[in-house]
Amino acid sequence: MESAAVKILYNKEVAPKYFKLGLSWKTPPIAPGHFVMLRVSDGLDPLLRRPFGIYNVLGSKGKGTFKGNGIELVYQVVGKGTQILANKAAGETINLLGPLGNGFPHPDGSKKIIMIAGGMGIVPLHMLAKSTEGAVLLYGARDKKVASMAKDFKDTKCKVKIATEDGSVGKKGLVTELLKTELKSDSVVYACGPVGMLKQASIISQAAGVKCYVSLERSMACGIGVCLGCAVKAKTHNEKENKNYRMVCSEGPVFDSEEIDWDAL
Repeated sequence: MESAAVKILYNKEVAPKYFKLGLSWKTPPIAPGHFVMLRVSDGLDPLLRRPFGIYNVLGSKGKGTFKGNGIELVYQVVGKGTQILANKAAGETINLLGPLGNGFPHPDGSKKIIMIAGGMGIVPLHMLAKSTEGAVLLYGARDKKVASMAKDFKDTKCKVKIATEDGSVGKKGLVTELLKTELKSDSVVYACGPVGMLKQASIISQAAGVKCYVSLERSMACGIGVCLGCAVKAKTHNEKENKNYRMVCSEGPVFDSEEIDWDAL
């Protein structure tokens, strides 16, 4: 982990309110599922950094872990912080803290890899797709415009299946319905997206006797496990640390889905 002032290479809108942000950074090793914290303003408003999943490592063709000369983030404008970020231009600098968190366990080559994402949950799965061959991405989106976010996966040798709420592309309905038909006994599931989707993915996977790993999305203030703002309740008690909660930033964001108390989220 390091703190660095990095230069913005590009900041372009790729779908309504969805942006790709390229940052020049000689990266330490980055694994699929890692994230960074950005200070979007030099002032006091907003005061806290914002978390962003790492979508791509620029200038790297590695597998498992990646090192390169920059990173690419994908974000959605949803509030003041991301609106400030959307207004930034190439050549400006921004402060970055990262890489943070624990990434996805590297897939066993003998398993059928199924990735399932909803909305912005597609972000951490892009690097995972680059680390695998023969994987399947199941992507759930609101409509055709959001579903276009999956187009980059065509370059990863990953098969893509889409479900949209309005039926404008792919299957109409929930992406978890695709998961039910795709699961095999030799599958392993990697998921990121809304809590409801993750809960269902966990239930479906457990019923099939399949391991499911989830990347949780939570609001964070520090990103290093100090503020306790991203705590989630676990099903098991941690005897060593005497606690029933896990910090998404430092102990996650990736967890075995069976570890999470989904009814408490």
